[in-house]
Amino acid sequence: MDGRIVRRYAAALFNRAQAAGVVDAVESDLGLIAYSLETIPRLEQAMTSPLIPAAKKRAIVTSVFSGKIQEITLYYLYLLIDNRREGIAKETEAEYVRLANEARGIVTARVTSAVELSESELAALRAKLSGYTGQQVEVSAEVDPSLIGGIVVRIGDRVMDGSIAGHLQRIRDEFLGR
Repeated sequence: MDGRIVRRYAAALFNRAQAAGVVDAVESDLGLIAYSLETIPRLEQAMTSPLIPAAKKRAIVTSVFSGKIQEITLYYLYLLIDNRREGIAKETEAEYVRLANEARGIVTARVTSAVELSESELAALRAKLSGYTGQQVEVSAEVDPSLIGGIVVRIGDRVMDGSIAGHLQRIRDEFLGR
């Protein structure tokens, strides 16, 4: 449920920012907000506490962020407060960035490998995936030794499993008739 809520709110904010021509600025604002909430625990506690009235939360947000973020972003925070959705303020950033990148023709590929990939391997993979998708690809790499070897690539809903562990699982499933 929270994921759908985050997507809905982020999409509304993105559409509003796009109409105003401030997509990049709002993206930066959301990064500042997420960073502030992560590094200032008292701010996050104040924002998410059900004991603090909405008017007080609005005043806190205004004092902390007014003049530092776009007006659209400030009003977005007010909307979250008014609708008692303050808890999704940090999560909005990732979804907003995804929407902004989609509009820019950029997709993110999550690449999991058994060993750390070198910069040249990542560059070659990025080029290959760009050719496959027809879009610019940003690669987010992580290491999972349980793959034994090879890589797993996730782009949106698509998963390309070229790992040894995945191959062994497919052989096992075929052998057992699954």
